[in-house]
Amino acid sequence: MEWQYTGSVTKSKAELQRLMDDILMQPEFNKDNLAGFSIEREQRRLDMFSTSSRTFYKDDGWHEVSVDLHMPKEKFLHESEDTAPVYTVTGIWVCKLTTLIRDACQDHISNCYHWVPFKLFHCLPPSSPTTTPPANERLYSEIYNSDAMNLEHEAIQAAGRETGDTNNVEYVVAPILVYSDSTHLTNFGTASLWPIYVWLGNLTKYLRIKPSMFAAHHLVYIPALSATTVHQVYTQVYGEPPSTAVLRLLKQDLMQHIWLLLLDPDFMHAFRHGMLVTCGDGILRHIFPRIFTYSADYPEKCLVACLKHLANCCCPNCLVEKHQIVEMGTQRDLDRRSQRLRQDDQRTQSWIQTIREWIFIRGTPLDSKTIKKTPVGQMSANPTRVSGAFSIRFSEFGHHVYELFVPDLMHEFELGVWKSAFSHLVRILIAAGGNILQKLDERFSLVPTFGRRTIRRFGHNASAMKKLAARDFKQILQCAIPIFKKLLPEPVNGVVLTMLFPLAMWHALAKLRLHSDSTLDTFDIATRALGVAMRTFLNKVCPLYMTKELPKETQQRQARQARARANTGNRQQAPQQPSKPSATKKIFNLATYKYHHLGDYVHSIRLFGTTDNTTSQTGELEHWRPKSFYARMNRNTKMVAQIARQVQRQHVLHKIGVNVHSHKNPTKRRQPALRKQVYQRTRMSINSREPLPAAPADVQFQISDEQRNSVDIKQFLVEHAADPADEDFVIRLKTYLLRRLPGGNTLASDYEPSYAELQSVRIRLNKIYSHKTLRVNYTTYDMRRDQDSINPSTHSDIILYSDDGDSHPFLYARVLGIFHVNIYRAGADLCGSGDSLIQREHVLWVRWFDLDTSAPGGFATCRLHRLKWARPEEGGYRFIAPEDVLRGANLIPVFAHGTQPFQCAPTGVLGIPDNASDNESPDEWIHHYMNFFVDCDIFMRYLGGRIGHR
Repeated sequence: MEWQYTGSVTKSKAELQRLMDDILMQPEFNKDNLAGFSIEREQRRLDMFSTSSRTFYKDDGWHEVSVDLHMPKEKFLHESEDTAPVYTVTGIWVCKLTTLIRDACQDHISNCYHWVPFKLFHCLPPSSPTTTPPANERLYSEIYNSDAMNLEHEAIQAAGRETGDTNNVEYVVAPILVYSDSTHLTNFGTASLWPIYVWLGNLTKYLRIKPSMFAAHHLVYIPALSATTVHQVYTQVYGEPPSTAVLRLLKQDLMQHIWLLLLDPDFMHAFRHGMLVTCGDGILRHIFPRIFTYSADYPEKCLVACLKHLANCCCPNCLVEKHQIVEMGTQRDLDRRSQRLRQDDQRTQSWIQTIREWIFIRGTPLDSKTIKKTPVGQMSANPTRVSGAFSIRFSEFGHHVYELFVPDLMHEFELGVWKSAFSHLVRILIAAGGNILQKLDERFSLVPTFGRRTIRRFGHNASAMKKLAARDFKQILQCAIPIFKKLLPEPVNGVVLTMLFPLAMWHALAKLRLHSDSTLDTFDIATRALGVAMRTFLNKVCPLYMTKELPKETQQRQARQARARANTGNRQQAPQQPSKPSATKKIFNLATYKYHHLGDYVHSIRLFGTTDNTTSQTGELEHWRPKSFYARMNRNTKMVAQIARQVQRQHVLHKIGVNVHSHKNPTKRRQPALRKQVYQRTRMSINSREPLPAAPADVQFQISDEQRNSVDIKQFLVEHAADPADEDFVIRLKTYLLRRLPGGNTLASDYEPSYAELQSVRIRLNKIYSHKTLRVNYTTYDMRRDQDSINPSTHSDIILYSDDGDSHPFLYARVLGIFHVNIYRAGADLCGSGDSLIQREHVLWVRWFDLDTSAPGGFATCRLHRLKWARPEEGGYRFIAPEDVLRGANLIPVFAHGTQPFQCAPTGVLGIPDNASDNESPDEWIHHYMNFFVDCDIFMRYLGGRIGHR
């Protein structure tokens, strides 16, 4: 314990426990092996360690390079670009791309690679035995079953074999997925890192996204291009600081120079002729590396594509102009995208070379009208000399950089389109006046949680949007419809809800991990519907309110203005800012690249697979690795080199650990003692502990078999006599149990048992045994196994299948208690010889919801399904079998309809929160919405076309 509380403050309780269980308590641990241990010596040995893949080998691993950038000056003439002053960027740490590919193919994880691509189809069953089955439906999921991978594989097979290869050498493609983005290394200060990561698409995305798999390969660490240092060098040469256009040109030149270094002759030789590698499974393969995708946020895409940020033609893929973006989703927009694709042809490169000569030889300003009128300027491109890093290397193969850019759902939608829409809705609520914004925050704080971190608890000031990540905006969208209902008057309320529904539907379709031709057709229709809804909101709602900046936006605007003055070198005294800065008018803007790119998702999924293959979220997760080592650095000028070395050491240790310790058996930890239950409850307290070991995934449900929390039925009924939920408790319970005993499955569904039959059902000791948790295992829409945890105190709502022939496919209920009983059926004789064997039956006590048919829901009405409580006299309380539970449900109250008195007595613990007052009965919400946008699996159960649910 003293070790934990001294020295570094990053040693958590979990890390201390791991030290004990995984190291000190292991039988192979011997302290004599640590005699004379020196951390510096062992780190040097680790750095010199060489595996068969030559990991971190000095000749092929990390090495430091520098890049020279030529600095132009307006109206300053040079003989040529090569004679212009140079700014040298040092401290760039680079790995050879061919080395990383070889290392990845020889790694143990390559046993999971899919080397031969294929197309995945779903065989649809016939509608009846006499009809012909429909045609097979194409499925889209992984890179290795995408059209791009199949086309490249076919091209390599058709190109013929390399000299010297025998017929048994496999020719395969190594699809390279690239991600780059700068990241802050600390919450305070300016320390940052600009890495480039690569993955191989041969590995399934379900493993590739996990940082613990070490599937990401760190290719480059680029130091931040310090504006201060550039200013100093530039001022020493020219006597004044550089303009914003010059800084942008230098940064883009830097990125292109680095890619020229990465696409070196060795890589280009491998691109043309492949590289022979004995892979981790021992098979010799001829591997052809291909760069498939480049994932990045919008500013990073502009750097790589050498485009002007937020210019008229702001899209890296096409030449659609900014004023045309609002037509996203229309047929005219789709035609425009396909007809005006960006092309990196010889004419464009010739113009770039000419403009570079104007800039350096004639001193033409970068942002002059002369340059803007050229074809390059009309394309909103920057005249970067090596826009050509990809053009120079791949032009002869017919490839260019623009075709690499793929949609980025996290930045473009969750942190882009939806964040912008939600922010403007908040502005409208502020403009509407009154306490509407307070109602919004109150409703968010009352939204129940769902699943394991699917829907987390909202704060009490959601409208402020302080320190929210993409996942926070995602769950705001998923829960937005019940929150915004009737906050604004009609017809504005209807327009807002009609916009929120297609936003949530589009997001759910974009997040799917498995698509089919039918779901992509639906996605295309949803994109068109989203465009209509957004334009309706823009034209009919936004003009009704005078919206202004949010306080946070005002501060951000002033900070941008201050940075702009600093970057332009304006050291003059700035005008005195008012103590309370005034907010300026703010309009809803759809003319953005992020909104425009929503129309490209369907095409990208058909070509490269689902969006989780290309999302930048994978790269953001990988950022934690260099960030975790920043605290160990001495933070001097060699910080980047130190991080590179630490990351590589971790990678080597991971390989050694996999080879030496394939699995560990951790020491069993003592479980804390369970508290004795004082009150007779059929539901355990939220603070009670009930250990439930892991069960196989093929088990339908799991409930504990412990009998510590027993409830005497007679005593329970006496204590809760006033509770309407307990009316006819024993009769309902025995009626249900009768069907679970031998012979009960032959009874009709509407059979009413006689008194004698109910008396024959015996509950041993007249006790039920309460449990805290029900685990439900299910198959997801994308044919994977998952689990829901049902707890009457926290996550108590469930979904069940309805009977065949019902208009609605599902039933809904709230679990009041989880328990098991030991039962048998008494025979006719009194001696007990005819009694059946005692059997254990698990039971759920539920309160039913009814579908509110007065408010139709579904995709046709663009509304969620509304539920109401079933009346007690109509079977509102019932016992059901745990195996009938399909999944947990996310039921959100319809806040606009208010509450009603709780229908159970205050002393009846069933259905009442543990923290409810004993002096007054709490209220309950009159209606609930079934939130089928809460996750992709529930969404697909309502949409249809799911594969794993058949």
